[in-house]
Parts: sequence; structure tokens; C-alpha cells
Amino acid sequence: MSPADWRALIEAYLEGRLSAEAFMRRFVDGWRSGGAVPRAIAAMQTTVEAFEAEVIDAGEEGAVSDDELRQAAQAALANLSEEPSVAPHTFDRTRAREDMRRFQIQARGCAGLGCVIALVWVGLCVLQINFVIEWIHTNLIDNVWLSAVLGFFIAFVPIIGNIIAFLGASAAGWPTWLAAIVFFAAPAVTFFSGWSRYRQFGPPRG
Repeated sequence: MSPADWRALIEAYLEGRLSAEAFMRRFVDGWRSGGAVPRAIAAMQTTVEAFEAEVIDAGEEGAVSDDELRQAAQAALANLSEEPSVAPHTFDRTRAREDMRRFQIQARGCAGLGCVIALVWVGLCVLQINFVIEWIHTNLIDNVWLSAVLGFFIAFVPIIGNIIAFLGASAAGWPTWLAAIVFFAAPAVTFFSGWSRYRQFGPPRG
């Protein structure tokens, strides 16, 4: 029974719509039904049990005074009105499924964004390696293999690799603004984006 049900039962008794014996029987049924019971009702339970025992001994309804029962009912009604209504914490399967579904969608979205960032980063690395090797071969070393080996490692050196790749792209006919975006702005954006995701979600877990 809910607190509202207990309140309605007590009010029916106090207003004369239920006899003391009928109230007693409904109270006992509600008590035995299980579930959370308000403190005011729990405090009244011993009085109801005592009244029930007297009625059984008398063997006749109406033969036992219900003064104590009525006083206990009045006190319980007053205390029941002062108690805050507390909703039971139950496991909501539907809400749990919705939360899990939203989490999976967000996880897939994050994974998809991470893949895009990774692909962009790989593409930038390939372009940078290519233009660094070409610039070194054109301006410093005639040997193709030595230029390729040296250029591969220099391409991964921060700032230096970007500058050489920028010069190589410009020498290959790229517009200056496009070369600057590809080898300076784009790496910076992908780096900070990846760092932000790392700080938010942490390292990948296997």
C-alpha cells in the first residue's frame, strides 16, 4: 500500500465510514501485503495488534473500546502527513536500454570521428614524406635512395619536416596558401583534436 492508501484507510475509520473491526482487518491485510511501510504506520502496528487480540478474546464485534486505536490512528494520520513521500528506487529496464543505446551511438560516433582524424593524419604524413624527399633530392642530395631514407626520417621531425614539406609543395606548383593549410594548419588541427579526445576519453582500451 502506498502512503496515500494508508491515509485514506485511516481517514475512513476516523470519519466513521469504517468500523474499528473493519479498519483493523484492512490494516492487517495491508501490513501483511509487504512492501515499504511509512514510519507512522509502523508505529501504529502494535496498537492494532493489541486491539485485534482483544477482539478475538471478546468474540464479539463492538464489545471492545477503540479509544486507544482511535488515538493511535489520529497520531498516525498527523505523522503520515508530515512524512515526505519517497518514491522507491527500482530498476527501469526500458530506461536502461535507452541509456545503453544512446551510449552505443555516441561510442560509434566517437569511433567514426577518430577514424576520420586518423585517416587525415596518415594522408598528411604521406604528403609530407613525399615532398620532403623530393625537396632533399632536388636541393641537397642527388642519390635517390639516400634522399628517400634521409627524407623519411626528417619528415617526422616537428616544424623542420613541415617547413621542408611546405617548400617542396610550393616548388611543385602548389599555391602558397594551400601548402600552408596542408602542412601547418591541418597538422595543428588534427593534433589538438586528437589531444582533446585523448584527454576526454583516455587511451584506447583493448
